[in-house]
Amino acid sequence: MSKITFHVELDNRVKKDGTQNIQIRITQSGKLRRVAVGFSVEVKYWNEEKKEVRKTHPLANEINMTIDAKKVDLQRMYLKAKLTKQPINPTTLQKKLRKELVGDSFLGYFQQRIMRINNPRTKRASGSVFNKLVEFLRNTDLFFDEIDYKWLKDYESYLRHLGNGANTIHNNIKTIKAAYNEAIKEGVYEPNHVSPFSQFKAKTEKVHRVRLSKEEISELESLSLEGLENDARNIFLFSYYCQGVRISDALCLKWSNIVNDERIEYKAAKTKKIKNLKLIPRAKDILKVYEKPKQKANDYIFPFLKNKNPKDFTPDEWVRKLESATALINKYLNRIAPKIGLRKLSTHSSRHSFADIAHKKTGDIYAVSAALGHGSVAVTTAYLNEISKQENDSLVDKTFDL
Repeated sequence: MSKITFHVELDNRVKKDGTQNIQIRITQSGKLRRVAVGFSVEVKYWNEEKKEVRKTHPLANEINMTIDAKKVDLQRMYLKAKLTKQPINPTTLQKKLRKELVGDSFLGYFQQRIMRINNPRTKRASGSVFNKLVEFLRNTDLFFDEIDYKWLKDYESYLRHLGNGANTIHNNIKTIKAAYNEAIKEGVYEPNHVSPFSQFKAKTEKVHRVRLSKEEISELESLSLEGLENDARNIFLFSYYCQGVRISDALCLKWSNIVNDERIEYKAAKTKKIKNLKLIPRAKDILKVYEKPKQKANDYIFPFLKNKNPKDFTPDEWVRKLESATALINKYLNRIAPKIGLRKLSTHSSRHSFADIAHKKTGDIYAVSAALGHGSVAVTTAYLNEISKQENDSLVDKTFDL
């Protein structure tokens, strides 16, 4: 049996969030396999000489302990195989470690998968699905082979009994399916039957989205409002006039994002893409409301975050701050809604309103999709991902009659 070596390394592939997976490379006679540690970091946090995460990373101790533990596990399995003269190679070691970590437990794998998610919103959403699943199981485990058509129907009934709507149930099952399929791709689980998800289809319902007409936008503009109602109305309209900028981005806009008083440039939190948008006169008028004689470039434009710095919070804490600010805005938007003849109104309605009005005015679904930052037109038909600054400006000019 030729010698097997273990080396900790960063995956060469950079993920969308700028991090790289930490993995253990198992090598024997030129053949190699890799086992993911379950964490990813930016390269600036990786000490290549010591093969560990630098202490400046907030989870350095936890990650480095995990790396050491997995190396010990691999070495222990390797030595045991040598002593018992059992055949061993990088592939079997890779599978043994994965099997030892989660066994046949879907619940264990699902929990580990959630730990590897970097996006705080996605992590919390998956965590919510996991918690519902744990409650349904009543302190029992769930094994991969137990997930079949009948189990999915039973779980669907349970979620319906909780009062979850069709779309919520669909999203819960979709998250479980994603974890199940990823386990198969990673070699954690090898099914000996047809996937139950090929037989089971959770239903969805058409969502009624609140879209304002141009007349209702004008009515909203003309309302005489004060305090937080006025601020909520203004950030809603600013989002609309800036092509449906997401509320999470609008809340974080600073005066430094204004370029020559003519454009607004920022990095979209969801897509990580740089957006450079034309400021139309009505958007500029809203900015003038918040201009101050001694304002700093780093000051927020809108007053909902009160000089909070994301660096002072964990990613999850910062998401909660943004959600809290959004909930406050929606509270006041719902107070305003009856004044223009609507039952309810939310920040997301600004995106829907822009999309609807821009599409009716221009007939260009692709430009609208790109302006909203959708990756495909399946969220608005499946085609463009980006349009040029000139095309974007043209869309704005046509939509707002400039």
